[in-house]
Amino acid sequence: MKCPYCEREPKDIPEYVQQAKLEEMTPTEYVRFDEGTYHVETDLFCCTDCYIKIGMPLNTQLIAAFRLYK
Repeated sequence: MKCPYCEREPKDIPEYVQQAKLEEMTPTEYVRFDEGTYHVETDLFCCTDCYIKIGMPLNTQLIAAFRLYK
């Protein structure tokens, strides 16, 4: 699981580490549970920084890009 735009995993993103700690779960579990850009089939998500940088696309656009990435 990673953000394909910056190649970071949830454990490398402070936002997810902090939120996961509050929810008593791992950063990966947190992304699967709470990240709106997470796509189960590709196991990819878009971190907040990258999501803003790429123009905050609709999830359908992200999913299409995720499928091309794999």
